[in-house]
Amino acid sequence: MKPVLTVLRSRIRVGGSETLSAQTCQCPRCKQTFCLMWPEYILQIPLHRVVTLDCPGCANSFSLIATDLIPVCDDREQYVPATVNQLS
Repeated sequence: MKPVLTVLRSRIRVGGSETLSAQTCQCPRCKQTFCLMWPEYILQIPLHRVVTLDCPGCANSFSLIATDLIPVCDDREQYVPATVNQLS
């Protein structure tokens, strides 16, 4: 398991009433839109950070700048969930 994933998973399971931050992005290869979710108080990504992701549809690994993530308020259930592999 990747280090970022381990840290997030252990903290996400604590309590069930936290407010989740959800952001979407699109895979550059297969164009599938997917959703990243985590508790707001645990991880707020500065806009200059580079986020490395794996597409859940085609398994393409790609990086983007946090400013490219699109915040989502409602309807996050319509998107496939994805995992952040690395923040830099």
